[in-house]
Amino acid sequence: MNEFLDRVKFFFSSAEDFLLPFIKQFLTAIGPIVLAAAEQAVIAYAAQNMPGAQKKEGAYNQIVTELQKQGITVAASVVNSAIEAAVASIRSKG
Repeated sequence: MNEFLDRVKFFFSSAEDFLLPFIKQFLTAIGPIVLAAAEQAVIAYAAQNMPGAQKKEGAYNQIVTELQKQGITVAASVVNSAIEAAVASIRSKG
């Protein structure tokens, strides 16, 4: 059992070493663009008189469209996380 755990630890440490530069690049280069698009979309949909799920879907679609215009493609989970961060940021300011 210890040998298996050692292999798992080795795999994840190797994967982390390999992926960390890409993650850092994403966070420094694309992250602020995604967050800015999310904040604009959340502000635009916050004032709309519609259910929350529709607001989120609209904001999501607006963010994806904006990112596509800039030649950026990100995972749905990144867009959803950016929406949540934008909502939290706006609530903390207001």
